[in-house]
Amino acid sequence: MAKFVFDLLLAFLTVFRFVFPFFETVNIGYNVLPVSFEIESVSHVYSPEDVNAQTVCEYPSVIRLCHQKNSEDNGKLLATFEKWADTYPVYISTDDALTWQYVSTVRDNLNEGFWNEWMPFLYELPADMGEFEKGTIILAATSIYGEGVTDSTITLYYSTDLGATFTAFCNVDKAGGTEWGVWEPYFIYEEETGRIFCFYSDDSDPEHSQKLVYKYTTDLVNWSEKKECVACADPALRPGMVSVTKLGNGEYYMVYEMVGIDGNPIYCKRTTDLDNWGDVADYGEKISAAGKVVGSSPCVAWSPAGGECGTLIMVGKHHVSGNSKTGTDMFISFDYGKTFAPIDNPIPYSLDYERCGYSPSLFFSPDGTTLYYANNQPCHSSTYSITVAKISITEK
Repeated sequence: MAKFVFDLLLAFLTVFRFVFPFFETVNIGYNVLPVSFEIESVSHVYSPEDVNAQTVCEYPSVIRLCHQKNSEDNGKLLATFEKWADTYPVYISTDDALTWQYVSTVRDNLNEGFWNEWMPFLYELPADMGEFEKGTIILAATSIYGEGVTDSTITLYYSTDLGATFTAFCNVDKAGGTEWGVWEPYFIYEEETGRIFCFYSDDSDPEHSQKLVYKYTTDLVNWSEKKECVACADPALRPGMVSVTKLGNGEYYMVYEMVGIDGNPIYCKRTTDLDNWGDVADYGEKISAAGKVVGSSPCVAWSPAGGECGTLIMVGKHHVSGNSKTGTDMFISFDYGKTFAPIDNPIPYSLDYERCGYSPSLFFSPDGTTLYYANNQPCHSSTYSITVAKISITEK
């Protein structure tokens, strides 16, 4: 009955938005969803004490540990983010995202003359891989070289002490600077083959302004050749900021922004094989919810909780109406992403702040009933805080 009422309301809202497109703020209420969706807590990982600080903090990444040898460490959370001029600080929560404590700062100790700067991504190994044991924490990020950023590399770091220390050990790819670089790594594990795939944005191909590529590995040190997954026929388009999740039907669901189209709308692709994304020139399908389109820096995650098809969550920086950026909704789906509904963002922010909402992070607990959602909000008048919402999702 709850699903029927939800579907009916979503259909009505879609028609309503088509007839009255200026009603940008109309969303599905949490109480109408066919699942129980409850914000349990909202906490600040980092918030600058100096009200006059000019610090930009973005690209948050959060994980909940579940593969640690010491069972008491499972359930702890780690978070990191890009902090301009201060590389990647790492924080830990031992009380399920209520409070956070600083534990370390990650620095590039592998590439001489390079320094950490952009786009960190945290990952916990779900199985032994090469010399790395299950539960090892991996951080992937882009290091840069030169005052004018003449070179870039996607570098990997590992930690075996809950993030207290990180050691750089491998480069997945190297390329040029801001016009020809490699950016925004994202990991996903393929259980059937024991491979980890690293998806990332690649500017180094002179035939494409930017394309999405990937490599895979079974030991984290030796990586496959680079392969394309989205390389648009229009070379001026820039698909980027990729995020991938596995659905309950066996499909992998990829989302990415399409810079070069008004509003940087989010597109998606599906596959049952991480090593085969079909026609790479195919843009994929634009994601919409009740007439709204998400724009820029997406993240996606799926949970088996919430019914027959589970719950698929997608967030981005804003939603798009024509050429305008008009809201910061979260999109939710109960049919493996065939349709989405817009709901209010659990961490609201103002689009008056240019960098707010940039590259959010989603992570589900092992049983899928708890979602950890990290984003950056405005703080004081000129800087940003890293915020995490803990959300419970259960079937009604």
